Amino acid sequence: MKRHIELLFFVAVIAVLAVVCLLMPKDGIHIPSFSSEENDSTGVNKGLTLRFPSITEVLTPADKSRISIDGLLADRENSMKMQTLPDSVIEARRKLMQAADSMRVRDSLLLADTINFYKTFFTENPSRFYLPDSSDVSYITDMIATLRQEARKGIVHIAHYGDSQIEGDRITSSIRYGLQDKFGGEGLGIIPTLQMIPSITVQESITDSISRFLVDGTLVQKTDHKRYGALGQLSELNGKTTITINSLATKHKSFNKIRLFYSTRKKGLTATLTADTFVYRAEDEPEKKYGMMEWDLPKNISSFKIKLEGSAELYGFCLSGEKGVAVTNIGLRGSSGTFFTRIDAKSFKYMHDALNTRLVIMEFGGNATPYMNTDKKIEGYYNSMDAQIKFVKQQLPKAKIILIGPADMAETVDGKLQTYRNLEKTVDLMQRVAKDNGVAFWNMYGVMGGKNSIISWVSNKPALAASDYIHFSRKGAERIAHLFLESLNVYDNYSSFQSSLDKKKKEQSKNRKKKLKEMSAKIPVDKTFADSISKR
Repeated sequence: MKRHIELLFFVAVIAVLAVVCLLMPKDGIHIPSFSSEENDSTGVNKGLTLRFPSITEVLTPADKSRISIDGLLADRENSMKMQTLPDSVIEARRKLMQAADSMRVRDSLLLADTINFYKTFFTENPSRFYLPDSSDVSYITDMIATLRQEARKGIVHIAHYGDSQIEGDRITSSIRYGLQDKFGGEGLGIIPTLQMIPSITVQESITDSISRFLVDGTLVQKTDHKRYGALGQLSELNGKTTITINSLATKHKSFNKIRLFYSTRKKGLTATLTADTFVYRAEDEPEKKYGMMEWDLPKNISSFKIKLEGSAELYGFCLSGEKGVAVTNIGLRGSSGTFFTRIDAKSFKYMHDALNTRLVIMEFGGNATPYMNTDKKIEGYYNSMDAQIKFVKQQLPKAKIILIGPADMAETVDGKLQTYRNLEKTVDLMQRVAKDNGVAFWNMYGVMGGKNSIISWVSNKPALAASDYIHFSRKGAERIAHLFLESLNVYDNYSSFQSSLDKKKKEQSKNRKKKLKEMSAKIPVDKTFADSISKR
């Protein structure tokens, strides 16, 4: 075939495609199915829809630009630190200092900079906590103060509930390391007696199989009751089994305090714990509603073996130190976070009270997002989450709650990969339900970079999200956890700044009163006038 004929052929093909682009309706052409099996639950015929790009889409170059996630995350981290002033501002302030008392002017300018930094962060920074009253940050600062105070006296617990985004101790483990660095603490928090999902921080093996039941998620296997405990899951023991647990944590991996939560049945429960060279035996009576076996070891360990025999419901082991923070990962794959009200309140409260839980993190929304396509469904999810928060608040009145919204997720729409169409509706809904219940909200979607940011997280080198455009990679989970911790640190630093400012004001007031008293003592007094006053 001659070259000019080849050229004419390609021109003709392009012309035909251009005509199709021009004539194809924007919503495509729907081809109904002739089979009744293709009808959906409402009786609507699904069939097929043929779509074709418009001429504008064809002629417009594809947007290959991607935000630099490393750059964005660096900006996020820098925005949570006091910044160095620009040279022009430094020069202007240098002149001010020359024209007045330099020490006094410098202090006042630094004070103004600090106040402005915090004010801007609390009202504008994407990494901030959205609070019921944006002008009152005490919800977070009081929470941090409580964690610090309780960690000095004994163990204070944090429960991190979520979906598959935190499964296997992802995100949670990094939060745990950071808080244990800050407040002290050892160990892994609570782990289930039967670990079905591989974890990055704990390895567990079992000799004799026992049944496992979960309250929610795609792996759900429900019981005929609601006694799921704090983890939303339990294992049934009828006979005997031996469980071996080994900590794989990269920091604070050892522990010297082991607790087992359970409720006994007809035969009661006997436990033989072997840790290092130590052997301990404990038992409890039959038909005990809720119980806890507790072992305080003479030294830290990172692995142990426990032989259990009897008839009991097992809710989990808590592995911790004597003091500090314990953080538990509770990931339920496929969950939308609407399961709390399906847990027996007594089993839930018993464990959390024993653990001294003072913070509950609820990270959900991703699994609900694909269904947020009508106002009725949006309000339905709002009502469900509203009930969950109220349940937790009622059972744990001393605990603070932080609701974390979903991460950015992408789907293919008309051949293009883009953020889920209903994701921002879910984020707005969760922010609203948090505010209406007087709890804090952290917008993970906004922190990541907002719309279509997940695409850049996936394409980053190394990848910070998986190729499903939904889940973080291990490295990405570490980065998002770091941003969460850095945000907490801003509020903690502000609390210290405010305390020092209040202390300084008190000292200044005290000094002023002292100075006035000294000055008044030096003022000569008319004795005749003073005597006349005293006689009145």
